[in-house]
Formats: sequence, C-alpha cells, structure tokens
Amino acid sequence: MSRKLYGLMILFLMGASSVFGAVPVEVELVEVKKIWDGAPHSAFTDLARWNERFYCAFRVGRGHVSTDGRIRVLQSKDGDVWESVALVSLEGYDLRDAHLSVTPDCRLMLLGGIAPRKQDNQGAPTGSFASFSKDGRQWTKPRIVVEPGRWLWCVTWHKGKAYGVSYAAGERMPYIELLVSENGTEYQCHVDKLYGTGYPTEVTLRFDTDDTCYALVRRDRRGNEASSALLGVSEPGYKKWRWHDLGAGFNGFGGPNFIRIPGGHWIGAGRMHDGGVHTALTYIDIENGTMTRLMKLPSGRDTSYPGLVWYEDMLYVSYYSGHEGKTSIYLAKLKVEPKAAVEKESFGAEANPTGDPIGGGKGYQRLIVRSDYLVKTLRELVSALKQAKAGEVVYIDDKAQIDLTRSSKIVVPGGVTVASGRGRGNSQGALIFSTKLSTAPIFMAGGEKVRITGLRLRGPDQKRRTEQMRKLHKEGRYYSIPNSDAIITAHSYLEVDNCELWGWSHAAIYLQRGASKAHIHHNNIHHNQRSGLGYGVCLNQADALIEANLFDWCRHHIAGTGRPGTSYEARYNLVFENANSHSFDMHGGRDRKDGTDIAGDSIKIHHNTFRATSVRAFLIRGRPRQSAQIHHNWFLHPDPKRAVAQTNAAGNMNVYRNQFTSARILKD
Repeated sequence: MSRKLYGLMILFLMGASSVFGAVPVEVELVEVKKIWDGAPHSAFTDLARWNERFYCAFRVGRGHVSTDGRIRVLQSKDGDVWESVALVSLEGYDLRDAHLSVTPDCRLMLLGGIAPRKQDNQGAPTGSFASFSKDGRQWTKPRIVVEPGRWLWCVTWHKGKAYGVSYAAGERMPYIELLVSENGTEYQCHVDKLYGTGYPTEVTLRFDTDDTCYALVRRDRRGNEASSALLGVSEPGYKKWRWHDLGAGFNGFGGPNFIRIPGGHWIGAGRMHDGGVHTALTYIDIENGTMTRLMKLPSGRDTSYPGLVWYEDMLYVSYYSGHEGKTSIYLAKLKVEPKAAVEKESFGAEANPTGDPIGGGKGYQRLIVRSDYLVKTLRELVSALKQAKAGEVVYIDDKAQIDLTRSSKIVVPGGVTVASGRGRGNSQGALIFSTKLSTAPIFMAGGEKVRITGLRLRGPDQKRRTEQMRKLHKEGRYYSIPNSDAIITAHSYLEVDNCELWGWSHAAIYLQRGASKAHIHHNNIHHNQRSGLGYGVCLNQADALIEANLFDWCRHHIAGTGRPGTSYEARYNLVFENANSHSFDMHGGRDRKDGTDIAGDSIKIHHNTFRATSVRAFLIRGRPRQSAQIHHNWFLHPDPKRAVAQTNAAGNMNVYRNQFTSARILKD
C-alpha cells in the first residue's frame, strides 16, 4: 500500500452524532502505507515529531496477549522511509500500548503498560512503565511508575507537568483517577474517582490554548451500564469536570486519541464497531460536546490505537490493523481543511460543478477558437501532425469526414491539440471513422499533454456479438476477430474532452502503462459493447480523472485491469439505462491469474447517476491496495446490494452517503 494516490480523495463527512452539514471541515486522504509488518503481531501505536524526525512506537509480540511483548521504535525524516532504531523490553514483563511525549527538558518519553504475564493469552494485572531517550535510539531501562493493578494509559505534558488518567487493570475499583507528575516517574493523585459510571478505561488528555483540559474516555461494557465514549472538560485547576456522553455510535471507542489542529478544530480517532470493526477519524465539537465520524481508514479485524501528529499542514495518523490478514502498522497522511461554506449536500451527476454540460456538445465553453493548421483531408491531417510542435493546434474542419479504413495509428506529437467544433452553433464536429475491424487505434499519443477535443470518432463495430464470442471462446479462438480502439496513450496528461466516441470493440479510450493523470471529460461515449470487451475507458497501470461524461450501450463504461498502479476517479458522470454488464469495473488478481487479489490502487466513485438498474453500477473483483471510496452517487437500484459489490476478496472499500431508487432514499 505504499503507492501514492494521484488526484484528490475528498471524503465528504459522515454523520454519526450530529447533522452532516454541521461539520466545518473536509478531509482528503492523500496516502496510506504499511510501515511495519516484521512481527507475528504488531499493535497499539503512537506517533510523535521530535528533533526533526517522526517517531512511531508500538508493541510487537507473538499475539495480542503474550509474554514477549516489547516496544519497537521506528524513525523517519519525511514519513515515507522508516528505520527501526530501538527495541525496548524488560525481562518477565509484557510491555504494551506505547505512548510518546516530549518532556520539559526535551527528552523523548515512552510510557506504556507493563504486565507480569506468565503465559500467553493469560490475564494479568497491568501497571505502567516509563523510559526516556536523548536521541531516539538509546533508551533508559523501563521503570515501573504505577504498580500493576492500576494502568496509567497515557500522559500529556502541560506547563512542566505530566497529566494522565489511570484505570482499573486488575483491581476491583472501576473508576478513573487523575494523576500528575513533575518528572514523569513519580505520580500523585490529583483527583480520585474522577469518573466511575460504566467501566471507563483508556483516557487521552489534551489542553487548549486557554489551558482548558479535555479528556476523551473509552468505556467498556459492564452489566447494563452505558459503554459509550465520553468527553470531559475542566478549567485550570482540573478539579471540577463536566462530562458529555458521545452516544452509542461510539461504544467501546478503543485507543481514543485526539488533536487540536490550526483553526481550533479538534480531530479524534479510535476504534468503531458500527459497520464492522474499523479505525475511524472523527470530528469533536468541544463546545457542544459531540463527536461525528469523518471517515473509515483502510482497516478491519484487530485494529485501532492511532497516533496523531500535525506537521506542515498535514495530519499524520499511525494505527495498526489486521484487514490484510496479518496485524501490521500503517501510516495515513490526510489534509484537513475548513469548509469554505456549509453547502447543501448533493448527490448524483446533477451536482455537476464544472460549468459545462454533461457529455459536452452545445453549450460547451472550452472550444478551440484558433488553429495553427486547418485541415480537411487525411493527407492534410497527416502532414500537419508531422509538422506540429508542442503548444500548436491542428484543427479539422467541422464538416470534414475523414475515412481511416486504410490508414490508422496516426501519431499526435506531445503537447499538440487535435480539435474540431462539436457544440459550436449546430456543428457536430468533424467525423473521423474506420470500417476496418482491426483499427488500433485512430490516434496514438506520441508524448505528454496531448489533447483531443470536439471530434466525432466512429469505430467499425457497434455489435455485441455475444453468441459468436461465446462460441469462439469455447474453441480457444476468442481473439480471432480483430479489435479496435479509438485513442491509445502510454504518456501522461492525455486530455480527451467534448468528443463523441462509439463503435469501438475494445475501448474508445485505452490508457496503457505510464498514462498517468489523464483527464477524460464531457464526452458522449456509447455503443462500445463487444461481449467480453467493449469499454468506454480502459485503464492498465494508468490513472485518470473521468468526469461529466454521458455513458450508454457499453459493456463496461469504465474498466481497469487492476494491476498495481491502476487508479481512477469517476465523478459527475451520467450512466443511461442500456447495458449488458456492470457499468464501472476494476479487475482483480484472480482475473489476471497472478496469484494475488490486488484490484488496483485507488478507486473514487462519487456524484454519478446510474440509471442502468439491470446491472450493477460498480463491481470490484478483489481488494484495492489503498482504497475504494463510493459516495454521494444516485443509484436508481432498489436494492443497495445490487448496486455495488466486491468479489474474490474483502476490505479497503467504503460505501457511504449514497441515494437509492427514484425516491432518492439516502443510505449509508
């Protein structure tokens, strides 16, 4: 999961305890990567930025509960490349739940749980230890600072003192108490029985700029008492506290952590259970005492215990997860920014903010108004493209009809635009066509930043050929009928806009390996539907933004091979009723027979309208290396399970905030 996501992954916020639109921030997931999996079980992380380095600390051992628990410390300068620099242990003890902080004398402090465990999977009273380092590599011998039976889970330094909350971890006193220390090793009780309703356990404290202290508290189930998380608030002095119940959506909120970011916003993180166990990012409204889930990070099974660092306008989140089979350590990088304004939530393609009509044509504004070469015939077109330089425009006369049946694979030099006037007045734009089944392709990008705009490209085969293809498949002659493509590129920054493309048996637009950051928008793409093939846009180890297109009569309007490096974002597209297979697609490793379940890197499908209810809107046949985010679409499907599905593998897919049926019923 180390490949960076191209483009934006704007994850609109999911309401859990307050009105959706009331959350004043928006989140962009920039990257998720695995940074450690070198132990049978790796868990319980924390993250710090100290001395121009990131430090990530976590427990390693044979299992979730084992006698060999030790604390591994990783170091990184940039958050990308990590190095193991220390392994902290103490003979006879299971060390757990690492927490990092910086002392007033600028040492790095490691606080964690310590349990004198005799056997794996055996309960034991847990206390707390502390260890210190001046360089992040050499650490003092762990010293027990709270005896087993009470667990001081985390401390926060404020004005020269370490504040933390201990809870019952072996003793029969189910309350939490506030402790304070001036050196990090000797603690005095500041408030006993701070809170005792339900079973409060893990607590993180944070201080605001006005010295107000906030406590985020996990509670576990005990009898019939509530297990929802709590937010505590106390003014300086920290003797009197007000408590807010954060609601049943945050029952057993494991590994609670939170951080104040610029602008005064508070972002939390922890383990949630609604919709399956996962690590979630949250927004905390400290004024009203509420918490709202923002997003599910790629996670599942045994997971959570996030560390949070704000650095250079980016939120870094460490956490552990077993969603890929083995519990490993992950690092997510996110942008969190204030919303410019609270706007009405929108769904489907009609939200189109581009300013141009979906599908292009009449009303499209980015028409080419100049030309360096004006051509009407095939001979003139070929000649112009041989001469054209980057930045120049080859304009094909609006009324031209150019037959390429005897000629194909016209190379468009890098940086050159090929244009016509589709949408200008009553113009449909120049028509370029072929009747030869083996046309491959009409245009081949010869370099980066090729633009093809305002044209009509008609292929040789609009038929499905279903029975014929089935017969050929049985005979092992599936590809004996030649295929055709309209546009192919293996270069970056291809732009195809305001075109009509139809009749291509393989793909109207084929993005091959190396075709990064393609932009396919405002086109009418239809009748590309040969059985087994028939794609509007096909991606193979390429990535693209695909927006504001009209799709109809394709086998798959968007398809990806799923090989590593394959990603796309599809937004504001309108999918009409006619289809012979699911609309959007991403293949998995079992399709390729490569021994994996990898289904691309990143898929983002939002604000699309799907009218084709006889087929699925999206099928992913494996697990993406990073994530698939499906939100704010309008599916006319009456059953959400018929709209989106994942086969062959599970995980790294998040489907939320979509509308279904013509009644536009909202379902998370």
